[in-house]
Amino acid sequence: MIYVSSIKMSSSGKPNVLLEGELILNHSLIINQVQLIQGHHRLFLNFPQVRNQRLIYPLNTDLYQYLLNQVIEYYAHSKSDS
Repeated sequence: MIYVSSIKMSSSGKPNVLLEGELILNHSLIINQVQLIQGHHRLFLNFPQVRNQRLIYPLNTDLYQYLLNQVIEYYAHSKSDS
């Protein structure tokens, strides 16, 4: 079972990027340069890339939805604190 043990993200000055930072999974894996993006119709996660090639990304929609929901919850909580 994969779970988010920590989210360390902050506001971004980039257009459409609401948050950027890192996710820590199972106290064992850090994914840096994760972004929460405001798309035209929905929020989505952008994972690290090199030369337009993604380095890390979830292989199934359940994991992606779980990560997205965790980051959205973090974002909503951070907005309510400011």
